Amino acid sequence: MAVSNTSCKFRHPTRVIEGSNATQAAGWVQSVLYSIFIRAGDPKPLPGSPRFIKHRRNILIAIYAAYFAFTIYEVDFNLQLSSNAYNDLGVPVHVDESGLNSRFRKLTVRYHPDKIGPEVDRDMATNYYVHLKHARDIILDPAKRFAYDRFGPDVFAQCRSCSTIKDYTDNALLTSGTTYGVLFLFLIGANALGFLTDGSYWRYVGLIAVATFELRTALRPDHPTFLSKYLNPLVESTNFRPAYLPFQIVAIAKKASISLAQFLALLMPLYRADSQNPAKATDDSDDTRHKQLDRLGTLVQEINKDASRLLELESIPYRDNERAKSELREALKKFMVQNVVHQKDEVRNAMGEVLKRKRAGVPHGAVGTT
Repeated sequence: MAVSNTSCKFRHPTRVIEGSNATQAAGWVQSVLYSIFIRAGDPKPLPGSPRFIKHRRNILIAIYAAYFAFTIYEVDFNLQLSSNAYNDLGVPVHVDESGLNSRFRKLTVRYHPDKIGPEVDRDMATNYYVHLKHARDIILDPAKRFAYDRFGPDVFAQCRSCSTIKDYTDNALLTSGTTYGVLFLFLIGANALGFLTDGSYWRYVGLIAVATFELRTALRPDHPTFLSKYLNPLVESTNFRPAYLPFQIVAIAKKASISLAQFLALLMPLYRADSQNPAKATDDSDDTRHKQLDRLGTLVQEINKDASRLLELESIPYRDNERAKSELREALKKFMVQNVVHQKDEVRNAMGEVLKRKRAGVPHGAVGTT
């Protein structure tokens, strides 16, 4: 339904978390947490390892969840700042006619232009009293009160010719039907073109849920049950904030559905496996290291056997010259080590892992390049 423009305005522009900014923040937070919870000298998870990726993902989820919670708080905060007929009069949302008239008589004694002191601006006092009287008239009129509670104060400007509950309801249904229809067509078109595919299912679910809730709020004569029986009694008992009106809950639900869709769109890539560039396992556990050492030892033994056979073959012409045979063997060993063993991928990877562990945690100037 048509929701008050006042309730949807923000004093600050809507904030959007960019992936690069969130990643930078997550990297900074991860570095701080590692410095706090990992003792000096202990190895930190290497970038790209499963532990490092898991920690980075959890930090990003916490950042996105905090942003989601902040957007809901921002909407609620601005709703409290906006004008509300019940709050201005100081009456509960379920006030009856006698209670309202009793309260207004007390306000008249305090704020009527004829009863204010000479030091108060008369024009300002008159405008404020007219505002209070207008709020009282809205609550006393059953049709206007029905429309105000469900669609917000701007519904009177949007439908000046409306006078009955049916008039306000028909106008709101037409406005909301057009809005949700355009949104559905936009999402279908965007998905067909390959856009907004992350979390597309939940976008549709959220849109249908909000539309259903708004439709129920507009067509029923009573307020939603969870609002009147659970939420409002809770906030009133804790004095956390004034009681909610249905149009305020609808505004929060709309913002929550949008923010939740953004949250899911940011969250899903963190769990999606990249089929084109599969991540290589870089587990740095003790068991994995032992397996790597075993494979390296087997490789060295095979190379030694090959080198021995090659040395025997190459030294046949020098059987009678032990000195020349010895020099040839030394030269061949150096050749095998420098040009064969060091070129093996497993040997180079093992050497690289050792150098990384030695350089981890040292000052930047001491890292070196070799």
